[in-house]
Amino acid sequence: MLRLPPTLPPDEFDGWIAALRDLTGLALEAHPPGEPGEAVVANGDEIARLALPAGIPPGGERAPLARAAGLLSHLAQDRLARRDLVAQTARLWKELNFLTGVATSLTAQATREETAATLLARIVRLFGVTRASILLSREDGQLVVAASLGGSPSTRVGAVVPPGGVAERVYSSGEPILIEDTDRMGDEDGVAGLLHRKARSNSFLSVPILSGGIPIGVINITDRVAGRPFRAEDKKLIVAIAAQAGIAFDNVRLLDEVRRSEAVKREIEIAATIQRAFLPKGPFRIPGFDVFGSCEPAAWVGGDFFQIVPRRGNGLWAAVCDVSGHGISAALLMASANAALRALITADLTPAETARSLNALMAADVGDSGMYLTAALLRVDGDGTARLCSLGHPPSLLRAADESLRRLGNGGAPAGIIEGETYEEDRFVLDAGSRLLLYTDGVSEAEGPGGLYGEERLTRWWSARPRGEEAETSATALSSALAEYRSGRRSSDDVTLLVVHREPAA
Repeated sequence: MLRLPPTLPPDEFDGWIAALRDLTGLALEAHPPGEPGEAVVANGDEIARLALPAGIPPGGERAPLARAAGLLSHLAQDRLARRDLVAQTARLWKELNFLTGVATSLTAQATREETAATLLARIVRLFGVTRASILLSREDGQLVVAASLGGSPSTRVGAVVPPGGVAERVYSSGEPILIEDTDRMGDEDGVAGLLHRKARSNSFLSVPILSGGIPIGVINITDRVAGRPFRAEDKKLIVAIAAQAGIAFDNVRLLDEVRRSEAVKREIEIAATIQRAFLPKGPFRIPGFDVFGSCEPAAWVGGDFFQIVPRRGNGLWAAVCDVSGHGISAALLMASANAALRALITADLTPAETARSLNALMAADVGDSGMYLTAALLRVDGDGTARLCSLGHPPSLLRAADESLRRLGNGGAPAGIIEGETYEEDRFVLDAGSRLLLYTDGVSEAEGPGGLYGEERLTRWWSARPRGEEAETSATALSSALAEYRSGRRSSDDVTLLVVHREPAA
């Protein structure tokens, strides 16, 4: 029996022999390999023997017989090569067409599961299978079903893939597994022991999905229509598809991160808007006083805030506060502390009483977070009599009408650290022409080429301000001085300051 390749039809081979008979005038016959005659070879394998009928002496026919066998070998080899080329071209076209279709069908809004479902539907049609799945890894490294067709309830979308199977082997190794016939497979590589009995099939393919060379999932296909086995060319195609799938899922991840980032950004912008709404709005018209405050958060949202509230009758309440840390956590605690402080100010307690109440409220709010609040609390009567209480805050700077300078408010623990803490007050007179500066440590600890700005430099700056300067002008000038000192460096802390001028008598 001849050993013709599957891609070389017997009638075509017989036609070539008939043509050679006409050309050579020899009664050529084709016999199975190993029998007498001249060998016919294709792809390195002997497929037939070319001989003369029995009883005809070879005589001088041997050389023409050898040439005929050689010509027949060339014809067979050429036909196989052309058929291989056609098959390869068809496979490449199928692959290109598939990948182009996938690329055009995916959208920027697709989730991982939607992308997996789109890919799997096309894979099923391409390979003609009745069972297939795409598994993707989650953050803990476990594989979950992202898309499935024809599986059991255990392979529903979102189900965790049981450990110890083929998929886990493919995922962990990053190498594909092709089994053409499970009934005839050996167990040299240990694959047979990984097969789940209820999920057995005659032939299956399992390939990893890679992103940057790192496995992120697995594609499984099995149960081909009509029981046809998967071959090496199928493995090449599904590996190429898995490579494109890796890019698709990577794009989904990046787009999802962008969407989350944009959502977080929008939330932070809203939080910043709300936080700015917490701050008092100027101008601050309080009879006998010129007051101005500003707050510049280091991030979108911060932990600093200030309050300026006219007292009933005459005078004012003012406060500058700093919640430890930065960002969202500090902003949340700031909102709580600000609301508590506004309520306490409304009660018009003394600064020391307000400090004790604020400390108790903060201790309940911060819990074991380790966060705290520093503050400078100021209450001024209409005649200039003033009280200031510090809760672990930088000292306030009082520049009297006679140009003498005094630091106020050194002492007291930050709110939220020591339950039952007692607080003391500095009592002084804010007489006509005197000025008071309250600030957070974002001012004194501003960093520049010369190190920290420091309290000494701040004291010199405050002492040198022109007499009669408006509070807003002083605050704006200090913000500009700090920006110049930082020399383009971004502030690492919120910068909040409050200036109180006692206006000269009319």
